Amino acid sequence: MVKKQLKQTIDYWSEVKKWTKRISALIIVSFIIFATGTFYPNDYKLRNVKVEYENAYLEKLKELDLREPEFQYNNDLQFVRATHKCINYLNFTQPKVFRIPYEMITAQAALESGWGTSRFATEGNNLFGIRTWNKDIPHMVAQGMGKKWPGWGVRIFASKCDSVKEYMRLLNEHPAYENFRKVRTEMLATDGILDPIELVKHIDKFSTTPDYDKRVIFIIKKIRKLEENM
Repeated sequence: MVKKQLKQTIDYWSEVKKWTKRISALIIVSFIIFATGTFYPNDYKLRNVKVEYENAYLEKLKELDLREPEFQYNNDLQFVRATHKCINYLNFTQPKVFRIPYEMITAQAALESGWGTSRFATEGNNLFGIRTWNKDIPHMVAQGMGKKWPGWGVRIFASKCDSVKEYMRLLNEHPAYENFRKVRTEMLATDGILDPIELVKHIDKFSTTPDYDKRVIFIIKKIRKLEENM
């Protein structure tokens, strides 16, 4: 009888010891997980922190009452500088995930407007030939099309920087540029650097010209040469 009670006591404390070890191990693991989540935040926490930081940053910018820069130029280099200032202003006032490399936008503006000399650019402040299918929106029509509404027109903007803003909005929202946005997100997630030459290859829906990306890339390289000689 005594031996039986002794065995039951030993078994009991063995079980207690076993569960004590399990609970201790669980506490240690929980602490490690907590510490890791605290000092080495996971991607979800990091994203939330970044979003909160950018929102606070944008709210602070509103208090500064930043103004759209002037858009003045008399030659190609001045056109590049003016467009650059406008894009920097627009990129500065929105989250990083919506930003677009200035070389890409500037090259397209130069190609579409003849470096800011086209009729649509000089009279309508439209650097990209952005169209409207709503006749109630201020617009211009191509020469030779008469006064009758042809079903579409080239939009008129209050300023050239406004047309840049609208084109950036299209790239960020229009379904045609979904692949562009996907590639941009991947670039930001990889090293945070946006490659304009690579991104240009993903805006093929903008133009029906077969080698449109090659033309834009050619101008990007020209812009770089102009800036080297500044």
